[in-house]
Amino acid sequence: MRSYPTEIGADEGETLLSNLLARSSAPSLAHFVRSLVGMDRITAQAAFSKFLNDHSLTAQQIRFVEMVIDQLTAQGIVEASALYEPPFSNLHVGGPDELFLGKENVIDGIFETLESVHSGLRARAS
Repeated sequence: MRSYPTEIGADEGETLLSNLLARSSAPSLAHFVRSLVGMDRITAQAAFSKFLNDHSLTAQQIRFVEMVIDQLTAQGIVEASALYEPPFSNLHVGGPDELFLGKENVIDGIFETLESVHSGLRARAS
């Protein structure tokens, strides 16, 4: 029978962390942790408040922004490419570009905001 160490020393901890990050494809520990626990809803809403409060948006467009917030809250990480897949594509077959047709500045802003909420998580753990 194989025995396992009961304590993890500093050297083993670093190796375990490196292996964990490599297996998860997470670029950093912060990215990995957020993918497990999600993002705080109030923080996500604050990041996207400009869009939630934009009275020129349709109900469907507001719902799209709310869905981004829901996904960030649940998963912590939402890649830009995911906005072209279900559940987002369920709102409009043409994806966000068609949903926000004529409001390119809004969809560009959503993508920029999404990138900004992830920017601190991308640095590799040292």
